[in-house]
Amino acid sequence: MPNSEHLNILEQGCQAWNHWREQSPGVKPDLGQADLTGTDLARFNLSHTNLESALLAGADLRGAYLASAYLYRANLYMADLIEANFSGACLAWATLAGSDLYRANLSLADLRDANLVGALIRRANLSAATLERANLTRANCLQANLMQTNLSQAILTEAVLESASLIDANLTDAILVQANLIKTNACRANFRGANLSHAEIEKTSFRGATMPDGRLYC
Repeated sequence: MPNSEHLNILEQGCQAWNHWREQSPGVKPDLGQADLTGTDLARFNLSHTNLESALLAGADLRGAYLASAYLYRANLYMADLIEANFSGACLAWATLAGSDLYRANLSLADLRDANLVGALIRRANLSAATLERANLTRANCLQANLMQTNLSQAILTEAVLESASLIDANLTDAILVQANLIKTNACRANFRGANLSHAEIEKTSFRGATMPDGRLYC
């Protein structure tokens, strides 16, 4: 259950909350299991905050700062996460289906087993993030930064990865059936065991990549 004092400050709005965070640098807010469905949290400083299993469906988190926040199993269905900063955050098993992550920062974030079905991840930064076993079916990752990202066993069926960077990414055993990889930079990426059936690979760069059969692409 969320800390009632912390929840009360949050309900006072962005200015009051961010001022409290500035005055209480040693406090890690506890909003675990809080029902924040549809709440306006734009530009809130939620770094290092416990949001485990929090209900954030439809919430407005545009420009919010969630670096190193703990969002294990949080529900962010259809949330507005445009330009939010989740760097180093834990989002394992979180639901982000249908959410808008345009230009969001998810570098080094833990998204293992996360649900990102239909999510808008255009131009987002997921460099060195962990998306092992994540479901990105029909996700739009146009021009996303996925350098050194772990997508092992991820489901990317019908996902749009056009013009994205997959340099040094790990896609072992990933499912990329009917995925759009047009103009994607997949140099040195590891596709060993991946399913690329009917994927669009026009103008895709596989230089130095390990292909599904283990062959090194020259």
